[in-house]
Amino acid sequence: MKKSTLIIFFSCLILVLGCSITKQVTLIKEKQVIPVEVPSLAHFRGIQAVSENVVWLSGTGGTVLLTENGGEKWKDVTVPVCDSLDFRDIHALDAKRAWVMSSGNGVRIYYTKNSGKTWELQFEDKNPKVFLDGMDFSDELNGVAYGDPISESMDVLITSNGGEMWTRISSDKIPMAWEDEAGFAASGTGVVYKGNTIWMATGGGEISRILKSEDKGQTWEVFMTPIIGGAGQGIFSMAMKDELNGVVVGGDYVDSTRVKFNCAFTTDGGEKWELVENNGPKGYRSCVAITDSGIAVACGRTGIDKSSDFINWQTVSEEGYFTCDAVGNYVWFAGRSGKVARMRIE
Repeated sequence: MKKSTLIIFFSCLILVLGCSITKQVTLIKEKQVIPVEVPSLAHFRGIQAVSENVVWLSGTGGTVLLTENGGEKWKDVTVPVCDSLDFRDIHALDAKRAWVMSSGNGVRIYYTKNSGKTWELQFEDKNPKVFLDGMDFSDELNGVAYGDPISESMDVLITSNGGEMWTRISSDKIPMAWEDEAGFAASGTGVVYKGNTIWMATGGGEISRILKSEDKGQTWEVFMTPIIGGAGQGIFSMAMKDELNGVVVGGDYVDSTRVKFNCAFTTDGGEKWELVENNGPKGYRSCVAITDSGIAVACGRTGIDKSSDFINWQTVSEEGYFTCDAVGNYVWFAGRSGKVARMRIE
């Protein structure tokens, strides 16, 4: 074979192998997110991964699902007579104890202590103006739920006895809401409760803000963020690695591909927020979670991104999900029409 022919042959071979390797790497990258089959076609916006094996899901039609073996089998523990409710958030302590929260159409919070065999109605508000956006617990007793303004400020409910009694904080104790300011119930993760500190995120107004209380909701401060504000825009989710370091994501709900002003991070407990201007999440993101190793993972309608420093984000998948949660090195995702998946981060 002539030298020139050999050169052409090996050049083509290298090109083919290169394309093959690139394709293989892409496939491996996409397979990081593994689909999980569930016995429901509900739209899921609530998720809680308690351990590698125990995961709870909540969604439309009053649906609640529970797995105790890492998703191999699921129990349908849907709350009875709740077909009209959309459970936008769920918080669980273990495989037995969990709370679910509906957002509108008659706000309710239910609790189970026996893996969903029975559910106890802990809170109900039939006021059609009440709309809850999310809830969180700092331990088995202290919890918070927050929602859109029903008077001059955000609506905030507090419990200190595991939900046996929920108390609405007087609006005069909470900073006044701006025009059109509210929360977002896209994943139930616009509020975080750690120790005695509560953070709540807003959007819709002129500027997206963080409301913070360091005394279990009795007094509040408000801090500005660089996340885009306006109709359908703002902070949709927040996660705190510890009491100082955290990240918020969101953006433009209507323009899901908009990559500007959709992510910011804090290193001082949420008083100052630094905008991620380059290499951020690739579009609107409705949820963010942080693994035990400190990796942040964000998801939305246009895909999934991850970051080890909250500043530089890498696209993991273009599959869309509404919500996510992390436990250990595992991240679980859930979304429209029973779409569920999991991913292990090394």
